[in-house]
This record gives sequence, C-alpha cells and structure tokens, in this order.
Amino acid sequence: MSMLSRRDWGARPPKDAYTTLTHTKGVKIHYTGDHVDPALAREHARCVATVKAIQDHHMDGNGWIDIGYSLVVCPHRTIFQGRGAGHLPAANGAGLNSDHYAVLGLVGTSGLTQPPDDMLLGILDAIDYLREHGGAGNEVKGHRDGYSTDCPGEALYNWLKAGAPRPKTDESH
Repeated sequence: MSMLSRRDWGARPPKDAYTTLTHTKGVKIHYTGDHVDPALAREHARCVATVKAIQDHHMDGNGWIDIGYSLVVCPHRTIFQGRGAGHLPAANGAGLNSDHYAVLGLVGTSGLTQPPDDMLLGILDAIDYLREHGGAGNEVKGHRDGYSTDCPGEALYNWLKAGAPRPKTDESH
C-alpha cells in the first residue's frame, strides 16, 4: 500500500482541531462530483494538484477546517491522507459523519469517470487501513446511501453494489 502523508502531498494545516472518532459502522465512498481530467490517470503529479485543489475548495469555499475526506485515492493506487483515521470527516453530510469514514476516489461526472483497477485496489487498501487504524466497521456504502446525491457516480456505485470485488488484475492475492 502506498500512502502519502499530509506532509508528502503538501497539505495545508487544519484551521482547528479535529473531532476524535474511535470507531464507525464502516466507510462511505465518494467521487469528485465534477470533471476529472483524464490526464490524471497518466500523470501522477496531477493527482497531487487535484487533492490540493479539493482541500482549498473545502477550506476556502465550504468553510470547513480541512479537506472533508478521511482518505483520497488516485488512479495510481496511491492513498492521500486527508483527515486520516481517528478523525471525524465532513464529507458524508450533516449528522452523518460520525457513522462512516469518507474515502474519495478521484473520478468524476465527466472526463475520468471509470475507476481504473489500481484505484479500486487503492480504495480497498484505504478501507483496510481505516479498519485497522481507525476502528471502521464492516459497512462499505456509497455517499448516496445516506444523503440525497449521485455520489459516488454510477461506476463506483455499481462496483460497491457488486460487493466491491478485487479487480482480476490484482496479482497480490
């Protein structure tokens, strides 16, 4: 598993202290909700810029203390530490954040809409990490399962409904 710490990806410090979270029912999966440049799948440096832009939007646009996601997964099976394990996310919706961690897959409504196998593997890695280090329970749901939204998009949601199977290209298992 490849995880970039907040320092590694150049995260801004949070504006305030996080609320502690010791256990959850599980994890909710998200997508960006807008266009994701397909070049992201070829150029990993774009992933870093995209995660920074999301953090900026959440902090400066939404007024949140930090990026709203616990972890972010790019097409290269890299996990970016957002708020991390043990901290309340902000992305699941008011009143819903304490029930599930929030993991973002960097796909959107146009451009890059189909999660590559390495992204799916990274999401599975992120779920395992949150179970081991954050007390995440067994539920794995889409954002729309608790909040009125199209998130995490059809491709990720169909994968979740199918039981989030490991892609056939995974040779590690």
